[in-house]
Amino acid sequence: MVYLLITTFIWAFSFSIIGHYLSPDIGPWTLSLIRTFIALIIFLPIVDLKIPKKHMLFMGLIGSIQIGIMYLLYLNAFLFISVPKILLFTITTPLYVTVVSDIIDQKIRSLFLLISIGSILGALLIRFTLIESKDIVGLFLIQGANLCFATGQVLYKNFIKNSKRSSRGMSDFAYFYFGALLITIIGFIFSNSNITLPISSFQWILIIWLGAIASGLGFYLWNRGALLVSSGTLAVMNNLVIPLGLIIEIIVFSKVINIETFLIGTIIIIGTIIISLKISN
Repeated sequence: MVYLLITTFIWAFSFSIIGHYLSPDIGPWTLSLIRTFIALIIFLPIVDLKIPKKHMLFMGLIGSIQIGIMYLLYLNAFLFISVPKILLFTITTPLYVTVVSDIIDQKIRSLFLLISIGSILGALLIRFTLIESKDIVGLFLIQGANLCFATGQVLYKNFIKNSKRSSRGMSDFAYFYFGALLITIIGFIFSNSNITLPISSFQWILIIWLGAIASGLGFYLWNRGALLVSSGTLAVMNNLVIPLGLIIEIIVFSKVINIETFLIGTIIIIGTIIISLKISN
């Protein structure tokens, strides 16, 4: 749980950083390419070159799905919808985690499904925003990103737990980010996009933070945390970032909210996390 909580706090800043400081000037393809490249550099010095090729390939595959494809969908959504809409559309991730996990394990966990839906309803209370026809493209992009992120979490959790390797540390995560970077490079080439570099040192600092901390450390900690909890807890933890992200919007950008729905929704999300922990014990 500690790993997941730390990562949630780190990621809560990402929505506002991208939406308010980066997306107006830096293209989504460039942003995805730079932050993934930075994350890879962080893990290259400790890469394990002796692990089985199957392990290398599977880590690369997971990274290509969980980060590579997810980033391309998620960051392009900022071109169509605002930060509040991004946060709204991400609330379905717990459902995808539960469904993908059930499919892989070939069993239906009805209780986990119910608490996932409860987490979504809690997040909906917090983030509810009227959806307009112009938001449809952004909606589908974020749903695709949610599915990729959920699939990557579940694949990593199942693969590592069934792996014969005794070491489950950081040494194999370079392959994870290499797979992500490969997809990002391919997407960048086929998009015919131009590289749009940061226009200030402040933007460079934010991108380095996103690459090294949010992407590099964040995805490592999240996936490590996924190994230590049930699929139900993993699912509902995905929505804890919603109230935390909104708190940052309130503090930094003086956003006005309905405090009653915010508190009720947050209590529901925390409640689903507690219930998931009790079910797992």
